[in-house]
Amino acid sequence: LSTLLGFLAFTLTTSSFLRQQTEATALVQEALEAIRNFRDGTGWNDNDPQNKYDGLGQAQTGVAYHVALSEDVLPRWQLLLASETLGIFSRNILFENVQRDVNDDIVASGGVQDPDTKKVTVTVSWTAKTKAHEVVVVSYFTNWRQ
Repeated sequence: LSTLLGFLAFTLTTSSFLRQQTEATALVQEALEAIRNFRDGTGWNDNDPQNKYDGLGQAQTGVAYHVALSEDVLPRWQLLLASETLGIFSRNILFENVQRDVNDDIVASGGVQDPDTKKVTVTVSWTAKTKAHEVVVVSYFTNWRQ
């Protein structure tokens, strides 16, 4: 009986963790799709005085952002400063400048800054049973209209 109860407890814990990890992955994908939609509907170097529709080329590096739908009649995605909390999850988006070498390959350092590419890191983190978890995805966005 104790073996059966132990197995049941393990199964419930594993099931709960897998559900949370699936939800975290979906939140990461949602953010990436929202950023893609935002990029496609905003000029790369647009500079909005209210800082809600600045293009990706204007995004500050090393500062946490989150995505949100506007309350306009026709809602649009916005990039807003600060992380966000969604239930048990914390989601943040970080932008970094990109450098390219003489072969036009992306390099970590030693290249020339590419003003038409941004590295985007989306992190969703949560704590379950006193253990920290996170899903991190890195993607690159380009100024495809150039």
